[in-house]
Amino acid sequence: MVDEILPKSFEDLIKEVHDRGMCGECGGCVSFCSAAELKAIEMAESGPPKYSNEDNCLHCGLCYLICPQTYVLNDELNERYNYKISIGNWKKITSSQTTSEEIRSKATDGGVVTALLSYLLDHNLINGAIVSKREGPFNRVPFFATTREELIEAAGSHFDLSKQVIGLENYDTFIPTITKLKKIVGIESLMSIAVVGTPCQIHSIRKMQELSILPAHIVKYAFGLFCNFNFSFGEAERKKIESKHDFSFNDVINLNIREDLVLHLNNQNSIHVDFLDLNELARPACFACRDFSNVYADLSFGGLGSQEKFTTTIVRTDFKGNN
Repeated sequence: MVDEILPKSFEDLIKEVHDRGMCGECGGCVSFCSAAELKAIEMAESGPPKYSNEDNCLHCGLCYLICPQTYVLNDELNERYNYKISIGNWKKITSSQTTSEEIRSKATDGGVVTALLSYLLDHNLINGAIVSKREGPFNRVPFFATTREELIEAAGSHFDLSKQVIGLENYDTFIPTITKLKKIVGIESLMSIAVVGTPCQIHSIRKMQELSILPAHIVKYAFGLFCNFNFSFGEAERKKIESKHDFSFNDVINLNIREDLVLHLNNQNSIHVDFLDLNELARPACFACRDFSNVYADLSFGGLGSQEKFTTTIVRTDFKGNN
C-alpha cells in the first residue's frame, strides 16, 4: 500500500510562512489564484493573504510553490539565471543618469528606470508597465502606466502640500505592485508588460514563469529594485523618530532609501535616519529575506553606491525579454 502524497497547500503556507511572520505580502499567490479565476484567497486589508472562499481552493499547491519564502524552485531559478554569490549574476554595473531633463526633475535618483520604461513603450516593446505611483510621500499605490506621461507622473517626487499627509497613519514603504497583474491579465491587447518590483515580488514572478502559469506569461521584462528593508510607520514610532531628529513628518515631501533613510523636507533640508533606528519599524518578513540586489531581475536599480541623482544599475540578462 502506498500512501498518497498531497501537494502543499495554502494551509501549509499559513503554518510555515504566515504564522512565522515571514510573509512579505508580495501578492504572488493571490495574483495566480485570481488570474486562474479560482478566487479562493485574497489580500487582507492588513497582514498576509487570507481565504476569501475556502471552498474554491483546489489544494493544487501552486500558491505554495510560487511563494518566495518557501525556497521551492530556487535551484531551478539559480541555474536559469546563473546565480553567483553574493549579488547574483551580472554583465555590467553602472552609475547612470537619464539624459531627459523632464524625467530627471521628477526622479528620486537618476531616473534610469523611468527612462528605460519610456524607451520600451515608445518602441512598442511593451504595452505598459506596472509601477508604484506616489499620491503623496505617505500614500503609494500599484499603477499600470501605458504612456510616457503616466510613467513620469508615477516617478514624481513633488507633491501638493495640502495632500502630503494622506495615508500617514498607515504608511508602509512596501507597495504590492504584483497584485496589479491579476487585474490586467484578461485584457487581450496586453501581450507583454514590464514590472518594477522588490526582490520578493520579482522572485514570485520568476517562479510563476518557471512553472508557466498565469499571470506571469505577460511579463516580458522584470525591473528589480534594491531592497534593504521596507518599513511600517505607526504613530508611536513616528513620534519617536520625530523627537530624535527634530522634525515633523508633516514637513516631508519625499523619502528615499539609500545608505540610510533620507527624508526630504519642504524647507529644502534633508534628514538622514540610520537603519539601526528603524529596526523596530522594519516588516518582520524583511529579516528573513537575503536578497538585497534583486538577483532574478533583468536589471536591478537603486541609489546605493551612486552619488545623489544617479542610479546604480546592474545589467543581469541579455534584456531580450521573456516572451
